[in-house]
Amino acid sequence: MTLGVVSGALVLGLALTITASSSNEHGPRAGFPTTDSIIEGGVVTPLGGTRVIIPQLSGIIAKIYVHSGDSVKTGQLLAELDNADYRAALAAATAQVQLRSAELEKLRHGARSQTIEQARAVLHEAQAQEALAANEAERRDILARRKLISTEQAEQARAEAAVRRAQSEKAAAAYAELVAGTRPEDIAAATAALAVAVAERDRAAAQLEKTMIRSPVDGIVLKRTLNVGETVTAFTPIPVVLIGDLHELFVRADVSKLDLSRVRVGARALISTDAFPGQSFPGKVVRVSGIMGKRHAISNDPADRRDDKTLAALIELDGHPPLPIGLRVDVRIATH
Repeated sequence: MTLGVVSGALVLGLALTITASSSNEHGPRAGFPTTDSIIEGGVVTPLGGTRVIIPQLSGIIAKIYVHSGDSVKTGQLLAELDNADYRAALAAATAQVQLRSAELEKLRHGARSQTIEQARAVLHEAQAQEALAANEAERRDILARRKLISTEQAEQARAEAAVRRAQSEKAAAAYAELVAGTRPEDIAAATAALAVAVAERDRAAAQLEKTMIRSPVDGIVLKRTLNVGETVTAFTPIPVVLIGDLHELFVRADVSKLDLSRVRVGARALISTDAFPGQSFPGKVVRVSGIMGKRHAISNDPADRRDDKTLAALIELDGHPPLPIGLRVDVRIATH
C-alpha cells in the first residue's frame, strides 16, 4: 500500500512537470492574445543604451583597470592615458601658486623690522661711500688744476663719485619704500598675479583629469576594445570600453509602418528568441518613438531589408531575464 502511494506521487509529479514544460513552449503565454497582437523584430538593449567610452584627449593607453563583465560604479577609473607631461605641468603650476601666494602675503604684512634696519645700514654705508668719493673727486680736481696729476685721473674720480651717488640714491629709495609700507596698487597687482597662477593650476589639473577615463554610469563592462600601449584618438568612433546598465533590460522593437496605429504605451509584450528555445519573457511598452528611423533588428527576411524605415517601441522587460545585450529577439505586442 505504501508502494502504491509513492508510485502515485511519482506519476503526479511527472504529470505536473510535463504540464509546466508545455506551458513554457515557444508561443504566447496563457492569457496573452494571439489574434489581437502583432509580431515585430527587436534587439535587447540596457537601460540608457550602450555607453561608448571615448577619452577627450588623444594619447597612448598606459593602464586599463577593467575587463569585460566587470561591474563598475559612476566615476570609477576605467583606464588611464600616459600623462607624465600633464603631471609635470600641474606640478609647475602648483609651484607658481605657492610662489605668488607667498609674495602677496609678504606685501600684506609689510617689511619686518629687521629688514628695515638692514636697509637703513645699507643706506648709511652708501651715503658714506658717496661722501668719500665726492671728497676724492674734489681733491683730484684741485691737483689737476695745479698740474700735479693728469686730467684723466681727475675724470676717473668724478665718475666714481657719480656711481657712488647713484648707489646712495637707490639705497635711500629702498629704505623709504620699506618705511612707507606696501602701496595698495602693489597688493592689487600681486592679487591679480595669484589669480592667474590659480587659473593656470586649475587648467593643468583639468587637463590631467582628462587623461583619466572614468565610467559615467553604474553598469557592466560589455566589451573592452583597446589594450595597454595602443593609441587612442579623442572623439573618434573607436572606444576604450562599452558599458551598459544591466539592472534593467529593454527591447527596442522595430514597428512596421503598417502597424503604427496599433501600438500604444502600456501594451503588454512577449519576447522570444531561438537562443532560449521554449521560453518567453514578458514586458510592456513604455515608450514609442515619434520619428521614423532605420531598422535596428536585421534578420534574414527579405521583407525586413526592404522595409528599412520603422518606428522604435521600447519595451521594459519584467524581472531580470538572462538575455545578452545586442541579442535579436521576436516581439509579440498586444494591440487590443
